[in-house]
Amino acid sequence: MNRISGARAVVECLKSEGVKYVFGIAGASLIPILEVLADTPEIRYISVRHEQVATHMADGYARHTGKPSVVLVTRASGASNTVLGVVTAYSSDSPVVVIAGLPPVQSMGRGEYQDFDLVSLFKPITKFSYQIECASKIPYILHRAFRIALHGRPSPVFIGIPSNFLSEEIEPPFSFERRNSTWTASCPPQEVIEEIADMLLKSENPAILAGNGVNLSKANEELRILAETLAAPVIPEYCQLDLLPTAHPLFIHDRKLLSDIDLLFTVGTNVPDFYMWAEVPKDAKIIQVELDAVQLCKVRPADIGVTADLKAALNAIKDSLTRKIDDEIRNRLKRRYERIKGLKERLLSERWPKGEWNATPIRPWRLLKDLREALGPDAILTHDSGSLSTHWLSRCFDFYNPKTCYCCLGGVMGFAVPGALGIKLAEPDRDVVALVGDGSFMMANSALTTSVQYNIPILIIINDNSSYMQIKWRQKPPYLGSDLLNPDFVKLAESFGVYAERVEDPGNLKQAIVRCLKETRNGRTALLDVVTVSDPRYATPETYFKTSRLS
Repeated sequence: MNRISGARAVVECLKSEGVKYVFGIAGASLIPILEVLADTPEIRYISVRHEQVATHMADGYARHTGKPSVVLVTRASGASNTVLGVVTAYSSDSPVVVIAGLPPVQSMGRGEYQDFDLVSLFKPITKFSYQIECASKIPYILHRAFRIALHGRPSPVFIGIPSNFLSEEIEPPFSFERRNSTWTASCPPQEVIEEIADMLLKSENPAILAGNGVNLSKANEELRILAETLAAPVIPEYCQLDLLPTAHPLFIHDRKLLSDIDLLFTVGTNVPDFYMWAEVPKDAKIIQVELDAVQLCKVRPADIGVTADLKAALNAIKDSLTRKIDDEIRNRLKRRYERIKGLKERLLSERWPKGEWNATPIRPWRLLKDLREALGPDAILTHDSGSLSTHWLSRCFDFYNPKTCYCCLGGVMGFAVPGALGIKLAEPDRDVVALVGDGSFMMANSALTTSVQYNIPILIIINDNSSYMQIKWRQKPPYLGSDLLNPDFVKLAESFGVYAERVEDPGNLKQAIVRCLKETRNGRTALLDVVTVSDPRYATPETYFKTSRLS
């Protein structure tokens, strides 16, 4: 086999892993790789203006496709700028592979220019953080990194490569053939399945807590069938709003329901939502079926805890339940189903405020209602950390299909717009909408130029309340640090070549959304600046309904 450069080895590894996009910013330590990429039509290089944007784009693409995506950055400052994006990917089970060019190995440890311990920086926020020691190890370590990123619960990985290795020639240790990056877990033993089924049927008031692992495993249908067989409510983890259709009678977005249960069955969970777990009675039984062992007993000791392929496990549990259900049990389950269905109907009937639909500034629920009516059921929504997306969205926005709702689980601001761009690369024929607060938008607005430069048309809707509302509603006047001075978002967008409108009158809102969607379908990114109420009483449904009752 002919000898090749370390840079060529990097790119050949990416090709063999099926990588289609590399996101990043050019840097001196990366020039050898960039020169090879320039002659590699199978991989498209997407240049951004900040490394956080690159990482969020990679995260969006990886989360939606389930395939690893690559961020290519330079030395200390470039690599460290990806940290917020990597934190988001780590919290969201996203197989993002960060590759950083490092100073030459001979200068390391001497405090020279941009000599920084990146491996230690990334170790707490990745599944694997490693610095390659010699050029000949590039193929081994990169392929290992991809395996680790996908194995079990997907997670980001970090690989640092000293820049002198990229110019060295090596003899490839194996052929760079196309590899299938897949991993499949097993189903629990049948005796464990039977024990789980027995506990579920003995429970008088069970509930299912479902997390992102359901989407990762494409086990949504299995979850629905199991819930219906057991007549148990499915409560989503934080921001997991698309696991089942919003209108499903057993899909309940209310953690308070957990306060009366006698058994909690967790499926594919990740984030230890202590607010949610705090509702669970201390004497409730706990069953966990998870993608990885780290989640077992993470918050509370489990009576049964297993790691498994979720599709296979849920199917096996459903089959066992079906065999065990007799007429007496069936009648009990039917009564429970009708009770939960009645609760869901009541929650749906109370979801909307009674008035202020035509009030100005525009109310949060009016924005969400008009947006939902303008979009088709298959549209994909990304949203950021903010009061609208965190609180009102879960109450007032319907989702119909899995993998149509993506949020920033790590609490990082700035994901929505670049995340939408990454998803749009994977779904060029679907509407992709970034719903973002004005504060979050300003943290990643350079993504506009990437959208235009690479012709990635998305719709950006700014909830323009001139506030960090997620903080403001918790404060007392004068709301120190929470009021914002915004630019003219329309002029800012137009300066990038983006179509833009501003809406202040709720009567004009839906048609403005429709016009902006038309622009994106014709291949042009659109931005809609929606001026919404800045009064913190409207920040969340809880604050709104509380003050409404008092007034």
